[in-house]
Amino acid sequence: MKNVLILLLLVCGSAQAVTVRAAVAANLRDAFARLEAAFERAHPGVNVEAVYTSSGAAVTQIRQGAPFDLFLAADTDFARELVRSGHAVPGSLRPYARGKLVLWISRRHGVQPRGLEVLQDPRLTRVALASPETAPYGRSALEALRRAGLLEQLRSKLVYGADIGITAQQALIGTGAGFIPYAYALTPAFARAGSYWALPQRLYPPLDQAMVIVKGRDGPPVRALYHFVLSEAGQGILRASGYTVPGR
Repeated sequence: MKNVLILLLLVCGSAQAVTVRAAVAANLRDAFARLEAAFERAHPGVNVEAVYTSSGAAVTQIRQGAPFDLFLAADTDFARELVRSGHAVPGSLRPYARGKLVLWISRRHGVQPRGLEVLQDPRLTRVALASPETAPYGRSALEALRRAGLLEQLRSKLVYGADIGITAQQALIGTGAGFIPYAYALTPAFARAGSYWALPQRLYPPLDQAMVIVKGRDGPPVRALYHFVLSEAGQGILRASGYTVPGR
């Protein structure tokens, strides 16, 4: 019933297409592109404009007045920051996906990614990970190395990317090794070029990803996208892209 009312509001409200602007965690690039396409097919009067960046950078931009309507973070903490600072609609914080972290290694190194200990191999001279200050996947990678007792030993090999998308490209065409989302490892480019090892959950905190509606930007089109991400159709796209339901 809720979706029907939203559709009626969209149809009756304007004959012209409207745009919903979303700040989206870089790890969601492929998954959100699929969400966007499916949403626009179901809502022909609404266009989605996504900007992919690190969650920390998105929080800074929104606080400075960037015209985003929706924020899909790579964790819960960054989304909660906007609630606490009064930049998000109260009650709009909702977990929408849980991500997984993997160690990916290019075949050109001749090293199989079977545990973090392989990073001690002298054939691996650099390992890419996202900046832990602004990217939750980078923070989780550092925590995994710390829990495994390898952080200090491997610190000199670590190369940091501004966000997880940049980090993934560094791993693919530069370092040949890196910590990337499971969703990226499933894509054809990474599957062809290398292999991955999924880090056990005991090595890093759950990567539950949450979203919020930006304060002052609420409205039927924004709510339509918000609810679509949480719908069975939206969750199905996320599952097919390598994510799971938060808390499972």
